[in-house]
Amino acid sequence: MQTISAYLTRIFPVMGPALTEAASIPPEYIGYLAALSALGTIWFLVAGGDLLAELGPLRSLQLGAFVGLLGLLLALAGTWWALMLAAFLIGFGYGPSPTAGSEVLNQFSPTRHRSLVFSIKQAGVPLGGAIAGIFIPALLAISSWRVACVASALLVLATTVMVEPLRAAIDRDRDPRRKFRLRYLFDPSMLRAPFRALSNNRPLLLSTVASACFAIVQGCVLAFFVTFLTVQFGIGLAAAGVAFSIMQVAGVAGRVIAGWTADRAHSPRMVLIALGVASSIVVALMAAFSASWPAWTIHAIAAVAGVAATGWNGVFMAEITQLAPRGRIGEITAAATFFTFCGYVVGPAAFGGFLSQGTSYASAFAMLAVVPLCGVLALALAAACDRPHASSGT
Repeated sequence: MQTISAYLTRIFPVMGPALTEAASIPPEYIGYLAALSALGTIWFLVAGGDLLAELGPLRSLQLGAFVGLLGLLLALAGTWWALMLAAFLIGFGYGPSPTAGSEVLNQFSPTRHRSLVFSIKQAGVPLGGAIAGIFIPALLAISSWRVACVASALLVLATTVMVEPLRAAIDRDRDPRRKFRLRYLFDPSMLRAPFRALSNNRPLLLSTVASACFAIVQGCVLAFFVTFLTVQFGIGLAAAGVAFSIMQVAGVAGRVIAGWTADRAHSPRMVLIALGVASSIVVALMAAFSASWPAWTIHAIAAVAGVAATGWNGVFMAEITQLAPRGRIGEITAAATFFTFCGYVVGPAAFGGFLSQGTSYASAFAMLAVVPLCGVLALALAAACDRPHASSGT
């Protein structure tokens, strides 16, 4: 379910050039669709906590996938307004994935392997992107973008039905007494919940700031990579899709390796710092892209970007789970993910805005390379906050 939910969020970025051409909008507008998708996820994270408690994690995942499916079908109208609403619904449907997955894994994963297990779960995200990078261009080569949307909707529906037999075991701890109400979606006071959840734990807050920085970079790279290659260098959509898939497959391996390393080193934070530095370097390399470079260099940079710019999520989830007070893992995960997805909103929207104002891709990527270093600084400050507690024996 993590993979299929992520697949939904990657469809628009992969078919970006075809989609923006059909809707008669500039190609850089794909960044606004990515931002709207992230905004939809934020909306669920703020207002959907009781839905997860009432239905259980698996039913919440199924419901989210169905909402994303509806968004995909809405996109068939092909207008800019339909695409914006579709992107929002797809993001809203992705909303249950981070929190529901953490609830399940907290029940079943052994503590000594928690970073690895969470990273394997989060590897479903780039795996979904890899499938989109191969499947969508192949469909576009033989048919239209609308056929690709319908085929994707059928794939989502099949997966959602397939997991139904697992529900009784996974959702056994749901709390039917907690009732979700539609009015929660429009209650401004719900926005205070993420701030309250993190306000009294400075290491947790600083780690979340770091994740928002990393999310800005990841959101921009994933939203614009295919469009960057096709618009800037004239690379065909199929070839750009292959490069995108290489990035995503490397991200699958990167997340698992990062989780394994964090468990062995007993330090998720140090792994996150290393990934942040590597992310800055690889984005700077993207700023230096040249049309004269051979294809293998683009593929190599895409692979490194998959590890560095997208490999941090599972380790971050494990770090948050470790820092969260007992009994508040779902609440803290939702709050931290809320701020992480703020990065996914701000990053692509700002990147697209700079491009719309005439900034070159090279300059935009150069500015982006600074952002993960801000995340590294936040993690260093979080480590400094821990030292007094360690020295005092608390």
